[in-house]
Amino acid sequence: MWDGGLMKNGKKIIIAVPHGFCAGVRRALETVEKALELYGKPVYVRHEIVHNEYIVDALSEKGVVFLEHISRLPKKAHLVFSAHGVSPEIEDDAGKRGLDIIDATCPLVKKIHLQAVSYSAKGYAIIIIGHRKHPEVVGTAGQVDESLIVESLKDVGKLPEIAQKRIACLTQTTLSADDTRDIICAIKKKFRGRKIAVLNDICYATQNRQNAVKTLARKCDAVFIIGSENSSNANRLREVAEKAGAKAFLISGEKGVPPNALKGLNVIGISAGASTPEILISKFITFLNKMGWHDIETIGTEEKKIVFKLPARFAGE
Repeated sequence: MWDGGLMKNGKKIIIAVPHGFCAGVRRALETVEKALELYGKPVYVRHEIVHNEYIVDALSEKGVVFLEHISRLPKKAHLVFSAHGVSPEIEDDAGKRGLDIIDATCPLVKKIHLQAVSYSAKGYAIIIIGHRKHPEVVGTAGQVDESLIVESLKDVGKLPEIAQKRIACLTQTTLSADDTRDIICAIKKKFRGRKIAVLNDICYATQNRQNAVKTLARKCDAVFIIGSENSSNANRLREVAEKAGAKAFLISGEKGVPPNALKGLNVIGISAGASTPEILISKFITFLNKMGWHDIETIGTEEKKIVFKLPARFAGE
């Protein structure tokens, strides 16, 4: 934990708590490390295990091969599904090819898959709120024969008439809670009179980090979110900070700070996406120390540590 101090030069760093790794990310990374330990390299991962360049590069150096298509993998190759999950079609294909499947899908994403299947079987129309091309949404949509995807408020107006009298709204786990609430209200208004099951799928870590950033943004001249450009939850943190009134930047690390971004700033806020390792946060703080920001404090509350069980094959490791 970083200790606070008195501002001798008016420059201060405030770090949002919680930030960084969530339980699903920790489980996914530990799963890959266990696979390397047990089977040696190469271990294959479909898609990036989590959306962070630093993590992907570090695992690649250890012998992990990241790929989008599995058609050329040799039989019995060890294949890890990323934390974002996959559709049954991809899982079946991997099985037919004789691949050794190791599922690192976040349990909270798995829960959404089960919800989609369950509500569809009960005759509900399925609406998925999320980013159409995000692997988590692709995997969830693949669980059912038919679904509608809503990315924004304006998409609600474009939704076709739905024959079913009951509708289930599922959400991508890494969305903005506020934006999602507005979309759900619009869906309820459009389909007034229907029974609408709203499933609270935004994950606890996403919500906790967004709440901390809201508070952080009100106390800072600018907020820097550390995370990769393709990280949904890191992008949402930047948006949350902006909506709370702060200037906000999404950076991959200290080398990603835009020219002149620090000019005129006194109080700098820091948070990080759920797939951002602590080392990147520490390096950015060290960079700011060298630039004159020495006083550091934290804001927020540590979240209760949640640990998800590893895949059964690693249970005794």
